[in-house]
Amino acid sequence: PTHPGFWADGQRLRLLEATIALDCPVRLLHGQADPDVPWDVSLRLAAVLRSADVQVHLIKDGDHRLSREADIALLLRTIAAL
Repeated sequence: PTHPGFWADGQRLRLLEATIALDCPVRLLHGQADPDVPWDVSLRLAAVLRSADVQVHLIKDGDHRLSREADIALLLRTIAAL
């Protein structure tokens, strides 16, 4: 069960409607098999970030947690490359 204020807070903090003033490099890794957050949310986020250095990595069979060994290795490589 979700805390009653969780959904209200999420609705109040929706940021994908306008430019997000973030200018640092951004790497978004998203599993396309994520049952909780649709992967197109990462594409929408990338579109509204002001930074010119934004990359989206879609993991076709990745789930919400991206906790498999290969997923974690990708996360670590991505961080190291920054």
